[in-house]
Amino acid sequence: MPPLSRNLFRGVFLRLIVIPLIVAQIGLHCSSGVADAAENLGPFFERDFPFFQTAVDLSPESLSKVSKRQIVVRGILLPQADGSTVLFDQELLRLAAWWQPPEGQPPVTLLSMAQNSYSEPHRKTGQECPKATAVPLQTTAFAPGIGASLAQLAQDPRPEQAGFECGRGPLSNKDWHFDGIEMLSGKTVLQYRYDQIIVREWYSSSGAGLQRTVEIAPHSEPVVLALAQSTSANWSIGSDSHAESASLSIHAGNTESSFLIDSQNLAAVLPPSATLQTYTFIYSSSSRTIPPTTLTNTSSQQGARRWPKTITTKIQANSVQSNGLALDKIPLPLENPWARRVRPCDVAFLSANRAAIVTFDGDVWLVEGFENQTLEEVKWQRFASGLNEPMSIAAVHGTLQVYTRNGIVRLHDRSGNGEADWYENFSDQWIQSSSTRAFPLDMVMTKDGSAYVTQGGLFTANKPGSIFAGAITRILPDGRSSEVFATRTREAYVTVHPKTGLVTATDQQGNFIPSSVCYVVSKGDSFGFGEEKPQKLTPPLTWIPHTEDNSCASQVWLDGEGMGPLSGQLMHLSYGRGVPFLISPDLDAPIPQGAVIPMPLPTEIPLLHGRMHPSGNSVYVTGFQIYDSRTATNWGLGRIRITGEPLPFPIKARSCKDGVLLTFANPLDPRSVKPEGIYASEWNYKRSKEYGSPRFNKKGKPGSDPLAVGQVLLSQDGCTVFVHLPGLEPVMQLAIEHEFKLKNGTPAKGSVYFTIHQPHVIALEANGFPGVDLNLSVPVVREKKRIPPSVSEGKELSQKMGCIACHSTDGSSEGKTGPTWFGLFGKDRIFTDGSNETANEFYIRTSILEPEKRIVKGFQPGMASYKGILNDDQIDSLILYIRTLK
Repeated sequence: MPPLSRNLFRGVFLRLIVIPLIVAQIGLHCSSGVADAAENLGPFFERDFPFFQTAVDLSPESLSKVSKRQIVVRGILLPQADGSTVLFDQELLRLAAWWQPPEGQPPVTLLSMAQNSYSEPHRKTGQECPKATAVPLQTTAFAPGIGASLAQLAQDPRPEQAGFECGRGPLSNKDWHFDGIEMLSGKTVLQYRYDQIIVREWYSSSGAGLQRTVEIAPHSEPVVLALAQSTSANWSIGSDSHAESASLSIHAGNTESSFLIDSQNLAAVLPPSATLQTYTFIYSSSSRTIPPTTLTNTSSQQGARRWPKTITTKIQANSVQSNGLALDKIPLPLENPWARRVRPCDVAFLSANRAAIVTFDGDVWLVEGFENQTLEEVKWQRFASGLNEPMSIAAVHGTLQVYTRNGIVRLHDRSGNGEADWYENFSDQWIQSSSTRAFPLDMVMTKDGSAYVTQGGLFTANKPGSIFAGAITRILPDGRSSEVFATRTREAYVTVHPKTGLVTATDQQGNFIPSSVCYVVSKGDSFGFGEEKPQKLTPPLTWIPHTEDNSCASQVWLDGEGMGPLSGQLMHLSYGRGVPFLISPDLDAPIPQGAVIPMPLPTEIPLLHGRMHPSGNSVYVTGFQIYDSRTATNWGLGRIRITGEPLPFPIKARSCKDGVLLTFANPLDPRSVKPEGIYASEWNYKRSKEYGSPRFNKKGKPGSDPLAVGQVLLSQDGCTVFVHLPGLEPVMQLAIEHEFKLKNGTPAKGSVYFTIHQPHVIALEANGFPGVDLNLSVPVVREKKRIPPSVSEGKELSQKMGCIACHSTDGSSEGKTGPTWFGLFGKDRIFTDGSNETANEFYIRTSILEPEKRIVKGFQPGMASYKGILNDDQIDSLILYIRTLK
């Protein structure tokens, strides 16, 4: 990887270091074996792109109170030709600051998650927001930038948020609204509204100062525009439309406007007018005035493409082929003429042939070639950039809609040149947290044009300070209003059934979330994350053992007929393991409950999103990693499809009063369906403010209970197995391990995990089991065969249990949140409380069973207890393995 210093924004164009172009011809072919192209990686802030959305902390260094920090949560950086930078506050509609970054430095410190990890993909960040890399030459008050009076421009009317939260959301949508960003020939125009009056402004800068041009539609009352703030001295106003403080001089280029001042703030009064008016204001750090050079061209023009090159990547068909499933990997354009990082978050289809890929780095790429079922190659072309950590994208009636920290942005190509030039602020009607972990995780559209969005709720001390933090929020079709649909998730992804409108969501293990989980979500639900004593806790559809999926991502309904026996099912994606699952809901139960079925397809992609191809014959998956994942790759794009070979795993599973039903797509060998092929066990979790939960047996002790298995029967069509579990009671997790064979001899070995809120009656005869007499069962409890402790077993367990997602075995720390295991045994450990201990057998065992008892210095709590999950032999195996890592 290049040093972080290479990830710099080169301000003044004439002294920019030219990033070497990789190719100089259209149709560049990317090698599918390229992993990074790091030697050609360009800066996060590209030298020739006119804007970048980002949060910026403008607080004085002396301000320590978090709730009072002056953070522009939805900021827009506008680099100028002389190397200076303008920051516009999208929420308060103000020119927030103007500064000159030091030569060779970016406009802001690279502290947001995308910026911080850009050159080093696993580099994490804390809770600090980016800061200006120089003391601003000019700022305005932390208040509206436009209004009816100077008093209105001196105080922020938005309510403060409690706790760590520093975001406040936009101003009242009734009186203020940010419309978007338009890129025209030679300038970037910001458009917003005050009292339904359209205002457009743009900037140009030279070594002499900054020119701000404001264009305002006809208005019948005076409009007051914030210009600057001075905290060191009062303003003085001259008779020639000139104002200055000790450090700043402002010249109005129009005699029609006039100045207003209070002790610190300077504003301009724009008088009523029946016609469109244009005003210019010149900012200078000296008292010298600058003749205005107004730019008047505001019409959209057909222009040359900013990114004319296309990149072709060759498809790696059948990269993974396993158990009737296949993954075709689609190489990313990692080698591109702009030396741009490409970390895909999500995909949206504009047609069967054309899709859009959004990256965490703020880009949108258009990709063609998906219509061909054989999928030999695809062509990439950049369409948009500058977005603030986008993680979701959708196509709404042919228009791309991207979910970012700055809001939902709709991308338009007004000029028709194949690139976005109007970045419409479709909706920002919720509070976006300033926390670096408040990711804009997911966005899904509904039939009526609404959108459900989720924002990460993981903050310092687990104390979200806004109702939107960790919430599932519904954005109404007009984009101008929103409602909180459900609350208190940790890092939720949301899915809506395309026909029924059923809302489901996934979440990650945390406090009051004892294990990975899938919910059916109704309006008003609350899930408890970040609370001390929740008033209510919504029950899940199904818990998912943390060992199976330690980090849930999105789900996708397989609503196309081309997925064969999987059509109509709910596919669940694991970021932590890079594998898909099936969620089998039982909505007929008194309380919705369900089962989770692992699908044996190791994609090695840190999966985040999956979307159905319009043909209905495949699911396209995307993902990248910064935080812990067991996957071997850092990012990827692929297509999951069925091969036509038998599927040796259940495709549906239901529990009932007397046992469980496992349905396969292909007939089973009747000789393999017998009680000896089943091992059943169950356990509960504890929903508490502690991180995660051990497994508890019926007596409340760590561990699980084996269950007696009675008859194991095969249905008349040979596809469904009934497992009789006499006396089955409600339980948070029921595990059924099965070992059958398909009729063609293919092994059908795996596990299914159920959550049972209330066992209910299912008619066995209607499911293909006529004449069953359960009284004939002879229930038998089968114990698992003991596996003696060994180094090899410890190594296998470290992978199966997900230990290697957080702990490296080679001494590295990249992508890991826990201490390395390399050289651990016998080493002195220093803890956050200042105490120390030698890492011996006792220490390692205690760390596995009570991980939050003492935290190693330099690390944070975040590991759940493995009480009841690992037995003594397994812990001994892990200790034996760790001892060898030296």
